[in-house]
Amino acid sequence: MLIGQQIGPFEIEKELGSGAMGTVYRAKFHRSAEKVVPVALKVVALGLLGNEGAMARFEREANILKQLRHPHIVRLIAHGKINKANPYIAMEFIDGEALDRILARRGKLGWEEVVSYGKQLAEALQYAHDKGIIHRDLKPSNLMITRDGAMKLTDFGIAKDTDVTALTGANSTIGTAAYMSPEQCKGDRNLSNKSDLYSLGIVFFELLTGRKPFAAETTVEMFLKHVNESAPRIGKMVNELPPKFESLILQLLEKDKDDRPVDAAWVARILGEIEEDAFARKSAGLAVAQVRTAKPMNQSGEKMDATDKEAARALRGKKKKTKKKVAVPLHEQTWVHALAIIAVLAAIGTGVYFALKPAGPEKMFAAIEKADSAGAKVDAAKRFLEAHGSKGGELVDRAAAIFKAATVSDREKQLGNRNEKSALRKPADGDDQDAFDNAMQAIDAEKGGDLGLAEAFWTKVKGRFPEEGNLPYTVNDEVLPKARWGWVAEKRLLDIKTARAEFGKLQQKIKESRLYEQPMKFDSGNPEAIALRVLRLKEFSDPEKAYRTCETLIALTEKDSDKHAWFLVGTSMRSNTSKGASDPIAVRLQHLTNLLNEMDRLVKQIKDGPESPEQMVTERTVRTRCREVAELYDDETDDKVRAAVTRAAKIAESVPKKS
Repeated sequence: MLIGQQIGPFEIEKELGSGAMGTVYRAKFHRSAEKVVPVALKVVALGLLGNEGAMARFEREANILKQLRHPHIVRLIAHGKINKANPYIAMEFIDGEALDRILARRGKLGWEEVVSYGKQLAEALQYAHDKGIIHRDLKPSNLMITRDGAMKLTDFGIAKDTDVTALTGANSTIGTAAYMSPEQCKGDRNLSNKSDLYSLGIVFFELLTGRKPFAAETTVEMFLKHVNESAPRIGKMVNELPPKFESLILQLLEKDKDDRPVDAAWVARILGEIEEDAFARKSAGLAVAQVRTAKPMNQSGEKMDATDKEAARALRGKKKKTKKKVAVPLHEQTWVHALAIIAVLAAIGTGVYFALKPAGPEKMFAAIEKADSAGAKVDAAKRFLEAHGSKGGELVDRAAAIFKAATVSDREKQLGNRNEKSALRKPADGDDQDAFDNAMQAIDAEKGGDLGLAEAFWTKVKGRFPEEGNLPYTVNDEVLPKARWGWVAEKRLLDIKTARAEFGKLQQKIKESRLYEQPMKFDSGNPEAIALRVLRLKEFSDPEKAYRTCETLIALTEKDSDKHAWFLVGTSMRSNTSKGASDPIAVRLQHLTNLLNEMDRLVKQIKDGPESPEQMVTERTVRTRCREVAELYDDETDDKVRAAVTRAAKIAESVPKKS
């Protein structure tokens, strides 16, 4: 782990991500004593240091990035080797979010937004293609969106420089299957810029619809679909999609590369025309509205008077008709009727608008807070995020936290129910089998008090869908089931960490209580008070009562998601506690008798000896031990045990605390 280390001019701050080739860190680049800039530092995995192919690919990525200086392509800052052995690439740090995460959170994007990003991406691709560089791995996760809306193309790890000998063998494939061109799927070594254009079409399709054009169970099946199957018509899936944009996407997804657009510059030009057409339509609508209200003008641009109008009628061969005017009551005149109809329609339209218009964020957020169940909270938070999630802000963050917490709580209950009943111990339809199996084993380990084993299984669950599990929220129906596994695992791992920390806090409380002679009142509804009693009973060598008290703690917290850490404390202590002897009362009485006899002996020693600091410590010990007897056994009903409690109180009174 390099976090916190200084590597040459780089100060490692945090890990941003890792993969098969290596790890990317956020780091500070000390250009000079005065200038420090943030960078993304990519370091090769230690296991690949002896792999010549991997080293060649890493070096090639650095060499490719050196050639690229474009506002929409991630910029190389430096590259070299750590300790002359481990290669690194330092790139500009992009303060933003990957497009796949934006898509997972929002479900899909509007066509105007996709056109805007598409133009930037097409310009970046054309620049790279002009340099002889083909990206070969175009997908939303390799597209970063900055805070000001700029798009950056990243990850040239498998890019191909057509001016350099290829590192891939004949008939081999490189790329992400869902976005690969037909020629990539066939293992064609002579890839051209047209391959990136096909991938661009896949990206457009996914951004607009929230799904990829092809779905497959295996990589081979996906390859076959890219090669043989036509993409679905996107126009039927996206409302108000301009026909020209749909036509462009279909052309990008042509199986024959010769049928695709000539280059990315042509794509950028068409996207620009789509934007201009949309603007022109809006402008035309405004012009029509203005023309309808315009006054007739003569050739000099002045308003036509009666003479001008009469001359115009003469040129058309028409005479002015005179008609005897008949007085019509005001309420029967046409213009009055028209105004009435317009007023009624306007009222209806206004009513419909306000009926269908989403409520404001404050009102929708208030509905979340008023929800009286976990399910109702999830529904209300989901509606809020669907309506206002893309706007960001404090209310969105709070709604996302509520949605995530309620979703986790609901999922925990489902998993708990399925774990308890053997007939239900199987995943629901569409749920992930591996994640479910590991979750069941983690819950079994928790019930058995084996926190280490539970931690291992929950870590496997979290690793099943790492990208989705790291999302702050998502309302996408395809992404949510995956994200939910990560959220639940993250919460349970935090519970395990909290439970371990509580043991140390409990021991410290007991120590302070004895040192400062502070009473520890027992509350049967307080998990901490119950756990403290268990630890003290174990110190009193009373395993039977300690075990029973563990059961009380477990029963109190087992069904409460917010108290799950205390449930783990209870199961962990129970796993290390025996049920005790067959006659626990007799064992308890014997121990209490021995303890109180020892306290009587110490009292006699105190009274016979001189006053000293050691004597004060002994007095405190007597008072504390006797107080603990009363606190731990004040709920017992056996007469002999109650007599021992009374005896303990009298012994304590015989050595009063000196002021």
